[in-house]
Amino acid sequence: MAGPFHKHSKWRRGFTLLEILIAIFILGLVLSTVYAAYSSTLRIVQELSEESAIYKTARITLDRMTRDLSSLQIYGASFVLRTDKQRLSNREFPSLFFWSAAHLVFNEKDITGNPANIAYFVREDEGGGSFSLWRADAVGAKPLQEKKTNNGIIICPGIESLIFKFYDANGREYDEWDTSSLSMDQKGKSPTIIKIDLAMVNLREKEKPYKFTTKIFLTARK
Repeated sequence: MAGPFHKHSKWRRGFTLLEILIAIFILGLVLSTVYAAYSSTLRIVQELSEESAIYKTARITLDRMTRDLSSLQIYGASFVLRTDKQRLSNREFPSLFFWSAAHLVFNEKDITGNPANIAYFVREDEGGGSFSLWRADAVGAKPLQEKKTNNGIIICPGIESLIFKFYDANGREYDEWDTSSLSMDQKGKSPTIIKIDLAMVNLREKEKPYKFTTKIFLTARK
């Protein structure tokens, strides 16, 4: 005679090995899907964060250069603005030197708005292979004759390229500008427009750097 235990024993059996394996397989699929979605989201967030930082750096850099160049000052009867070229690890970058009323104040004794010799130049980073844009600011009573680049601060790391274009009052384009030259188009004169093309390194796709452009319109010109 079968007792109550024998009657319901078929409902109390455990899982078979096959059922356990199927459950583990399904769980693995679910976890893999969740992990892939999480990784993808995390990667997108990280990329957006990196791009945001690059765009912010470029915006601050171009804004600073616009402020500096918009404050060009006349010394005597002439503006002072000169370009140069420098070669770093088989790469060529321009340098820019000018006299401007855009001195940056870093301590309480300095006075903002003082005339200063300002320079923008590129240096290779320690370890090589990467480049940064530097800004030098030497306050003084008159423009320096030499192009001083032995000090300064990094204003924009991760430079891929930097290009200056200059336009005179007649719309003619120049790759270089020198107010001390004998050229009647440039001697003692500031350009009417300065165009800056800045490219920053894209570590994920090196063949597609981040590119930024701005034009500076100089109303005070000789």
